[in-house]
Amino acid sequence: TAIFGYGILSPKRPQTPDARTLFEIGSVTKVFTGVLLADAVHRGEVALDDPLARFLPPDVKVPQWEGRGITLLDLATHTSGLPRLPSNLLPQVAKYPDNPYAHYTVEQMYQALADVRLQSRPGTRYQYSNFGMGVLGHALARRAGKDYESLVVERICRPLALDNTRITLSGTQPQRLSPGHDIDGRPLGCWDFPALAGAGALRSTAEDLVRWLAANLGQIPTPLRPILDAAQLPRREIGPGQQMALGWHVNTRQSIHWHNGQTGGYHSYVAFCKKTNTGVVVLSNTAGGIGDVLGMKVLRLLAGEKVEPPEVRMPIRLPANKLDRYVGVYEIVPGFSITVFRREDRLWAQATNQPSLGIYPASETRFFYRAVKAELEFTIEPDGRIEKLILHQHGLCLPGWRGGVAGQAVRKAIQALRRDTGKIAPKP
Repeated sequence: TAIFGYGILSPKRPQTPDARTLFEIGSVTKVFTGVLLADAVHRGEVALDDPLARFLPPDVKVPQWEGRGITLLDLATHTSGLPRLPSNLLPQVAKYPDNPYAHYTVEQMYQALADVRLQSRPGTRYQYSNFGMGVLGHALARRAGKDYESLVVERICRPLALDNTRITLSGTQPQRLSPGHDIDGRPLGCWDFPALAGAGALRSTAEDLVRWLAANLGQIPTPLRPILDAAQLPRREIGPGQQMALGWHVNTRQSIHWHNGQTGGYHSYVAFCKKTNTGVVVLSNTAGGIGDVLGMKVLRLLAGEKVEPPEVRMPIRLPANKLDRYVGVYEIVPGFSITVFRREDRLWAQATNQPSLGIYPASETRFFYRAVKAELEFTIEPDGRIEKLILHQHGLCLPGWRGGVAGQAVRKAIQALRRDTGKIAPKP
């Protein structure tokens, strides 16, 4: 086993992270929730095909599809038909973008279950759902008569000596928590999941997660062995060569179990390969980035394959005095615009009703995002002005004009006037 730290925690904390540095692990929490389900089955507390409704208060309405209810297995394999997020969480995401789950209550979760319309028949179609896995963690905790964190600590963390895998930090842990950052390097606080803890609430260290993978690979003796094996067993096919176990995604062609996670300021990736008896953990205190790609490449490297380093796209440097010409509001369609603005020596772009994201110059005319797979292409007029951009995303090329479509029509008319009469028209 080897653990390496790179970079610094932050400009104010220039230490290199180490094996005991804590990170939020986001959706990697889901594999712990899957193991809790396997453990409850092993204890005889639940069965995989038990209906969810059995473990919630009797007055909570649980959705069905033509009489087919949601089972615990459906929730653990993202085949419940529930959407990615509960609909009544979305206003809180907009109101509290830096900690979107913090104010979401169990009562609101119950109401969302009552109001939701399933998007597919349970057990038939994969659709990744934080909502569903959060409900599963809540249901298992209710069955055990404990809160989610107490259940994880009692049944997984203590038996495996994962002493730094917790939701609530104590002792020296708060001082060892790395500060989070968004993909553009802005500091961000932690996320809290009081109602949907099973979807993403845990914090952990490289040391603990390496031990977690070693236990899953059978490299350390543990009484949890049959439970870990049961959680790893593929249960539902979700695509060619891909299946879902209890919380784990499984690449059946390569015998790889994996999961990643992201909160506002952190990214995580864990994977292990039974065929090669190897595993990898990547933890970052910057959201997004190349953690998944890096982890997959390291796993291939451990298998003896030759791999190329991951590509990191680097921006060029533009003089700060040139950035102002890009600034403006570009209307793509009525009601949807992209606002480009300058903050010190960098440009940012904010689409209607979306957060602002940094954009980085690949050239004078083309800028790329790091937070999403998209680019902005600017059209520079002969006189140096910029009146148009093109959003390149999802294979689409969407033009937007400074001042909107109406402003573009006025500019075209003025250009025609100049061509036809030679008169000097005022600039729009």
